Amino acid sequence: SSGINAEYGGHLWRKLILRNVNTVEVWQRLGKRRGWIDHLYRSSDFGCDYFKELYPKIVQDLKMSNEMWRSGKPNLRKIDCASHDSKGVYCLQYDDEKIVSGLRDNTIKVWDLSSLKNTMTLTGHTGSVLCMQYDENIIITGSSDSSIRIWDVKTGEHIHMLIHHCDAVLHLRFQDGIMVSCSKDRTIAVWSMNENPQNIVMKHPLVGHRAAVNVVDFDDRYIVSASGDRTIKVWGTESCEFIRTLSGHTRGIACLQYHGNLVVSGSSDCTIKLWDVDVGAILRTLEGHEELVRCIRFDTHRIVSGAYDGKIKVWDLKAALDPRVPVKDICMRTISEHKGRVFRLQFDEFQIVSSSHDDTIVVFDFLSPHDYYSDIQPHLSPISECSSLELSDSNLHRQDSANSLDSIDDSS
Repeated sequence: SSGINAEYGGHLWRKLILRNVNTVEVWQRLGKRRGWIDHLYRSSDFGCDYFKELYPKIVQDLKMSNEMWRSGKPNLRKIDCASHDSKGVYCLQYDDEKIVSGLRDNTIKVWDLSSLKNTMTLTGHTGSVLCMQYDENIIITGSSDSSIRIWDVKTGEHIHMLIHHCDAVLHLRFQDGIMVSCSKDRTIAVWSMNENPQNIVMKHPLVGHRAAVNVVDFDDRYIVSASGDRTIKVWGTESCEFIRTLSGHTRGIACLQYHGNLVVSGSSDCTIKLWDVDVGAILRTLEGHEELVRCIRFDTHRIVSGAYDGKIKVWDLKAALDPRVPVKDICMRTISEHKGRVFRLQFDEFQIVSSSHDDTIVVFDFLSPHDYYSDIQPHLSPISECSSLELSDSNLHRQDSANSLDSIDDSS
């Protein structure tokens, strides 16, 4: 009976790990990074105690990763994107396999995330590539040449070109059959997309900003835009009607992210502001950067910002949303690795990937260097029957794009 109880216990520990993998993205990503996720598929090869021993190791690994974010020294990997023509990597996006970047030399370069080798270069734009986003089928890019181009993500083939804006395309986002682009021409364009990338049609222009529109973000409720005119504007996604203006920055706004009811913005006034999008109220102002805040991202735990002072700062989001927490306790750490202005960054639970005017892309890895799993051995008494494993798709494309260098502070 002890053998039966041990086998039953093995089932329970495996089911607990499996439930977390299927419901908590950080568990799924850790399993892929560490390799134990494959063991859930081949559970019959592992003994009764394996999953019981594995569970606390995972918890310990996650705890140490959080400590690495606060005070550990991340492992650095760097891509030198040096070009003879110009300097600067303006935008990037990455997934589990690749980094796609837009450069000042008019090209889009694709890099293997593991080897950091250049695997593909896309040419066609006649100006700097300022913004981009890709999914499993296409890459869409915007340029200072005023065009938007669509490419096949697998082959790099140029598929289509859209001409609407009459000045540089500074930012774009697409999802769920809608694309939104914005420009130095002070306008926003809402596009209708379908499965055929050659049939992207301009649906509605949004006009109201008094300077270049540097960044847009949207969901099924709101389109949120920010401009060199120092304001954030909120529009209805379906109706395309203007809803409200968010005012508070004292200089032009360079970047923002919008999710749920939260907007986080960065400005030439060197501050970061957190806003309630539904009422337009400022929830918190963060100070610490010494120059223009150029890029900003947040998840459920952290805000990560990059600025023209060359620094990347990591902030505690929950602390920032708690008015009882002093401002001095919100910034978790400052990273000074880039030798030039930080143009773009994205991050996940274990890494930050950033690009700069210094012509580099840097991967900061916060996964603990300690191997917590080496002392767990598969035991000879296997679990004989295990239920099938269904994993949700973890190859999430972190949708992001660059903001313009132009007209960030251009109030009239």
